[in-house]
Parts: sequence; structure tokens; C-alpha cells
Amino acid sequence: MTEEDQENLDKEIADFLKRFGHFSDSGNDCSKIPWRETPELILKMIEMAAEPVKGDDRVKLSALKLPMLKKGFYGAFYRRTSRYAVLRESISSLYTFGYGQFRNVFVKMGKELAREGLLDNQEDVYYLYWNELVELIDEKKTLPLKELVRERKEKLLRYEKMNVPEIIVGKEQPPCQEEVCEDYRGIPTSLGVYSGPARVLNGFADFERLLEGDVLIIPYSDVGWSPLFARAGAVIAESGGILSHSSIVAREYRIPAVVSVPGACRIPDGMRVTVDGYSGNIFVEKQ
Repeated sequence: MTEEDQENLDKEIADFLKRFGHFSDSGNDCSKIPWRETPELILKMIEMAAEPVKGDDRVKLSALKLPMLKKGFYGAFYRRTSRYAVLRESISSLYTFGYGQFRNVFVKMGKELAREGLLDNQEDVYYLYWNELVELIDEKKTLPLKELVRERKEKLLRYEKMNVPEIIVGKEQPPCQEEVCEDYRGIPTSLGVYSGPARVLNGFADFERLLEGDVLIIPYSDVGWSPLFARAGAVIAESGGILSHSSIVAREYRIPAVVSVPGACRIPDGMRVTVDGYSGNIFVEKQ
């Protein structure tokens, strides 16, 4: 790459971050580090996007063998739906941008608390409750912040292994289980059957662990996860529905997807799994 090419690339990346730098692993969690704070991830995404992808064997609407009237009706319906899809993404982007502004405030508070020695680092501010921050800033109260953060980190690590019930009736907390199932089941949202090694990713920053043909297992996905689907042979998500990001992108890439699979991220890395995008069944082969 020449010096001029490098300058053009740097400029395009800067422009990209200016427009889309507010995106992160999750548009609903301002504690997630956005792209603008990790520009090196953009370079890695570009490298991934440059890799050859699977052939496009999608069926075009014009190729469907339908009566003329039905084809016209479906065509109009498809075009209208496509326009709404663009509006949906525009609203989602605006929401993510607005919600992400909270991070600027919290990070600044975290930096000050870390500078004063009350926190180990700025990101620890997200382990504090709002009323605790108010007491610290407005009422000048002193709290054992490092101890609170340590306890809450340990608690979150314990809860990560819990299988939370899908339905809770009443006000009493139901018992949580840590059992690991041999087989799983969820909502099939992209057709097909695929078998391959499991690869559990809890954040986009882990994307280099995903190899070509792996079964991508994720807690959820947002727009920032899209480049991963080019490598995956199938997708399993612990959350989501037929119109969730995981499902839509999986259908675009023509790979099987099953979502709303409780405990899927506890499947051990490298285990061979079979994803049935017709029934929603996921089979984990015993070692």
C-alpha cells in the first residue's frame, strides 16, 4: 500500500467513525465501548470484509413462478416493506446515538473517581448505582467504592452461569439452575441444517477466535456483529426473535439460525453441534 493509499484509507476510516462510531456490541447498553474508542477494530473488520464470502444463491422475486396479479401484489408489498426496513434501521441508529451520549457523562465521572483513587479504572463506574453516584457528586459522601465494585463483579460472574426461567409468576424470586443440557432448543429463524465446531463469543472484540465454518454462538447481536456472519456456518443466539438482528443477517447470508436458546453460551468451545433451522433443535455431540 502506497503512502497515498494509506492516507485515503485513514481518511475514510475517520469519516466512517464520525458517522457510525457510536455503534458498539449493544445499542442498549451504554457501558459497552463504542467503535470510536476502538478504531483498531474497524481495521480488523475491513480485513474480514475483504475475505471471500459464500456465493449468493438467493432467489429473486422476479424469478418466482407466480400468477401475474400475485407477483404484482407481492412486489408492491416487498418494496413497501423494504422502505420500512430502512426507516427501522435509521431510528435504531438514532436511538443508539442518543443513548450512547450517557457514556460520555459516566466515563468522565469514572475518570475523576479513578483519578481521586476511589476506583481502579474509569469503567468501574458502571458497577455503581445512580443514587450512589448522586451521593458522591452532590452530597460529597464517601463510600467504599472499590469494595462495592469487587463484590458486584463477583456476583455478576456467579450469575453468568445461572439458567434464568423464561416466565416468572408472582413476586418471589424463582430458583436459578446451573445445569448444562446435552441438547438445546429455540426458535428457528433461518432455514437449513448445519454441523460444525461451536465457537462462543461474548463480545465483538473476540471475533478473531471465529474460524471459517464455525457455529457462531452469541448472547445477542447488534449491527456491530454483522461481519462475523460471513465466516459462520450457522448461528445460535441466547436471545432474539424472527425479526431480531441475528435472524435477519443470518437469512441474508443463507445460514441456519436458532435464537432464544437458554444457556447456549455455556456450550463448550470446540464441541461439535448440529443446528436445525427447521425445528429449532440443537444437538451437542458427546465427547
